[in-house]
Amino acid sequence: MKGLKRKIAKLDVRIHFAAAGFVVLLIAVLGYMMVVSPQHAKAAQLQAQADGVQLQIYKRKAQLKAGLHPPTIETADLFRLARAMPDRVDMPGIILTLSDVARASGIKFDLIEPVIGGELPNGSYQTSRIHLLFNGDFYGLSDFLYRLRSLVAVRNGELLASGRLFNVDTVTFNVVGDAFPQITAELFVNAYIYGSGAAAAPTAPATAPTTTDSTSTTPATDSTAPAGATAAGATP
Repeated sequence: MKGLKRKIAKLDVRIHFAAAGFVVLLIAVLGYMMVVSPQHAKAAQLQAQADGVQLQIYKRKAQLKAGLHPPTIETADLFRLARAMPDRVDMPGIILTLSDVARASGIKFDLIEPVIGGELPNGSYQTSRIHLLFNGDFYGLSDFLYRLRSLVAVRNGELLASGRLFNVDTVTFNVVGDAFPQITAELFVNAYIYGSGAAAAPTAPATAPTTTDSTSTTPATDSTAPAGATAAGATP
């Protein structure tokens, strides 16, 4: 036993310091693992909970702020809807639109006139009936019908309106001999008006239809024309 003590005493002093340092380091590591590390994990958990609560506060503030502002009104959609279905008849505008579409199709109508008594209320809208007479190329008339239908369309749920909403109610045409594609046709078209109380088109003294022929533009009194009917020729 005494020999062992002598051997230990003879060891280098540096070895004694190294051993003491190792013991201190071991105690520090064990102390961190047993005391500090659990507290650090708990602190991280508390920080995560605090961040979650703060996020909920931000979301709630955003919802309250959004509730203070009314929803944005898509004025472009309202403008297109008003163009497709105005709240008044505007018969001169209807005749002008039909004449413009006919001109774009390369045709002209011999007669464009409103049908007196053709205003039909239907809930939140009404229709106004227009009578047209045509003498010309069948394919030009087909192009006119296509263009008229394309004035208002819905694509991918979006309303597209470059003009008024029309519906071609009746088309009757006749071919004389082998003259096709030259035909004569009679059409009835409905123009749509928003609102059931839209004002009807103003009436005027009865006159005979005015044709597009520049050589016969003087109207003549026609006792057989419906009372209050006004005929207007399409602009060439």
